[in-house]
Amino acid sequence: MIKLMEGIPINSNKIAYLQQVKQQNMAAILKQIWKYEQVSRVELVDHTSLTSGTITNLTHELIELRVIREYASVSGNVGRKRVLLGFDPDYYRILGLDIGRSTFEITVTDLCGRILKTVGREIADQQGPDVYFREIEPVLAEIKEQIEQAGHQILGLGVGVPGPIDYGKGALLNPPNFPGWGGFELQQTLNERFQLLTLIEDDARTSALAERWYGIGRNVEDLVFITMGIGIGGGVISKGEIVRGTNGLCGQVGHMTIVMEGKVCDCGNRGCWEPIGSIPGILSRWSEGSTMDAFKAAVDRGEPEALKCLEDTLIYLETALINVFNLYDPELVVLGGRLFPYLAPSISSVQSRLQSRLYAFAKDRLRLEPSTFGASQSAVGATALLFRYLLNEPVKLLIER
Repeated sequence: MIKLMEGIPINSNKIAYLQQVKQQNMAAILKQIWKYEQVSRVELVDHTSLTSGTITNLTHELIELRVIREYASVSGNVGRKRVLLGFDPDYYRILGLDIGRSTFEITVTDLCGRILKTVGREIADQQGPDVYFREIEPVLAEIKEQIEQAGHQILGLGVGVPGPIDYGKGALLNPPNFPGWGGFELQQTLNERFQLLTLIEDDARTSALAERWYGIGRNVEDLVFITMGIGIGGGVISKGEIVRGTNGLCGQVGHMTIVMEGKVCDCGNRGCWEPIGSIPGILSRWSEGSTMDAFKAAVDRGEPEALKCLEDTLIYLETALINVFNLYDPELVVLGGRLFPYLAPSISSVQSRLQSRLYAFAKDRLRLEPSTFGASQSAVGATALLFRYLLNEPVKLLIER
């Protein structure tokens, strides 16, 4: 039993229940503010079915916590001015870290999803986490110090990294083409070194979350993000939420079988899309393979072998996409990653061919779009891990922590 100051005993289970109700109500308010960007208290009553008293009390608390703030008034239906509520961009900051197979990028955003700072580095040769951390640690430490000295509060650190991931341990599970990282407990390491709440996710899923929370997927319940670079991965959003699957493998589109009896992939499968459709795959199929810039130049010059290699690459992409549409039935498929700019001029032809292969009633609903945030997609999506946490569990993140 827990006693209040007035001496009235209250069961601890009741306190937990009341906190849970507060969590649900506050989350409902924040989700509506995110959905509409700016909304009045009267509209929140309509959208959430909460009482006006509950809305008043919880929005007041959120303003005191500096999560939301009041914006300009607008005229209501009967001429009364209504104050609009929106996220406060001035106090909280979120850090996003994308660890790629040959790069890393750190991004800082506010609660409105605006990118305030981005720092990226190339990592020479694919090496283990020790080499990466020698590069990442001083940069991240400096950015953290700058934010804190400016008087801002850091909500936490989100991380996108090649999967698969053991989410229970916050460790990587032998990602293909990423030697030395198998079993590395990334989440705990970052948490301990920077004393920040750290959340990690597969980089294709963080890329999908960037679109869902900040990009062209804000009003889309079902989408698939496909990232193409050194590897190929996918992030699946269904009913507005990321989908992982039983073993965390949902969306591993790079490991769909594209070529029957093709060569063995690092994942153990044979004929995967990734070994032939990624940047290394393209360069391995082009006899003069050196860099993608050289490949593009050869295509632009009309060299037959390069043109054939590009056409094969587009066929592999088309085959993969038709599988994605038929398996996941998304409203939107977003393409991104370091490879995408080289394929972008040909995407309209891919889309036309896709439409001829879809169910007739669905072909006109096909949406194939480029990513919103370009090379920063995964890092921006990593910040969305914390933003999503804020919207789902605000009491736990802001008050109980």
